Amino acid sequence: MSVQKKSKIEKISDKITSQDKTDYEKEYRDCLEYIDKYWDMVTHKPSRQLINHHLINIPYEFITPNHKKFMFIFYWDTFFMFRGLIRTKREHLMKAMVENFIYLLNTYGEIPNFNSPASMGRSQPPFFSSMILDTYNGYLFAYLRKNKFLRVFDNLDKHKKWLKAAIKYAKEEYERVWIDKDKLFHHSVDGYILNRYGDRDIGYSHSSELESGWDFTSRYYNRCDEFLPIDLNVYLFKYERDFAKIAFHLENKEEEKAWKEKATFRKEEINKFMWSEKEGFFFDYCYTEKRKSKFLSLAGFTPLWAGLASKEQAAKVVKKLPIFETEYGLTITAKESMAPKIDMSQFPEMYRPAIEEIVMPKQWDYPHSWPPIEYLTAIGLLKYGYIDDAKRLMNKYLKTHAMLFRKYGTFFEKIDVIKGERGHNSFYLNQDGFGWTNAIFYRYIEILKSLNNGEELYAQPKADNPPYKLSIPH
Repeated sequence: MSVQKKSKIEKISDKITSQDKTDYEKEYRDCLEYIDKYWDMVTHKPSRQLINHHLINIPYEFITPNHKKFMFIFYWDTFFMFRGLIRTKREHLMKAMVENFIYLLNTYGEIPNFNSPASMGRSQPPFFSSMILDTYNGYLFAYLRKNKFLRVFDNLDKHKKWLKAAIKYAKEEYERVWIDKDKLFHHSVDGYILNRYGDRDIGYSHSSELESGWDFTSRYYNRCDEFLPIDLNVYLFKYERDFAKIAFHLENKEEEKAWKEKATFRKEEINKFMWSEKEGFFFDYCYTEKRKSKFLSLAGFTPLWAGLASKEQAAKVVKKLPIFETEYGLTITAKESMAPKIDMSQFPEMYRPAIEEIVMPKQWDYPHSWPPIEYLTAIGLLKYGYIDDAKRLMNKYLKTHAMLFRKYGTFFEKIDVIKGERGHNSFYLNQDGFGWTNAIFYRYIEILKSLNNGEELYAQPKADNPPYKLSIPH
């Protein structure tokens, strides 16, 4: 009987998985030293606001994704950069950023894409409730452990008072901007509970795709405003669950029940319109054509991160990992979903630019890997008990980004995980620095160290059905 040989990727994966006792701080000391110093380069005092004449003034310290092109505070970037601030001496920046977002929401009626007039009218993937909870949990940890770096509050009642005040603004953002009852932002669609990306002033496909954060991708076929995205609705489900959780902590049972009902309803709608039992995966839904997309992207893993997927759904989604996984990480979209090459000579010359714009690969496409969605995927795997898969992916991330750092002296916003190289220039030049890449690198090391040290990963007995609550910072 013949024995099937393992592929190159499987051999590398086995090797990585076996490295359970890596001394991560020693192995990646040079990377960690760079990351620590880089925070100083992207942390700005209010008195230094005028770094760019297009900047909208904000009242508190702020962090930017890098020190070159992205010298603004970006909405969803900030959530991922928090991964590098949690339980560190810079944790106070989290509160400052939350307060900056509250200021922007109060002043302009939304949390914009970034704090510039150029982005007013559109937002970004919503993570505000998660950032508030990150900050509150930091206060709570400091209160319990008397962390010398955090002297913001002196008792638990003040922590809860801050939480109650801050979450009020997240609810305002949820209702005003994302549920869009006044239909100012084009996020609601008649006849659907689920939401789309839009724009307050224009509301067409280009601007919607900018708001999605995936600027740009083949995933929406240049018609982003015609889709109900799986990830956006997962993030809004997370809001509803967060609001229920906070109502519980604030001992408001009626409100807790109401938010749980909203979350349950959204979950049912997601399963109705976005889950494919046949494919075993979550997809975007095109409401103009009344059908699910067949485009495979890592957005289909976000229901695991938010704890929305059932145990059975998660098992089927995880079977899709090999479609995305390479020697160097996860591609943001599947190669098989990309448009085939087209012989443009068969079309009149005047039509070719428009056709090429649709079918050409974009920066949020294969072969690129983007740290934020790769992070949500890894954390989702941990929450559903796929620890070996998560560890393998986290170790690949560390090895690949460290390899590129040692070659170029910096980290990159995105990378090519087919070649194991820095990402390609596309919508704009590939950026280095880089906030979310650095933060997730640091957080993966902290998670892997916790696992190696035998720390308890889950907050409840493993016998319970997933998703499991993670007891380690993530």
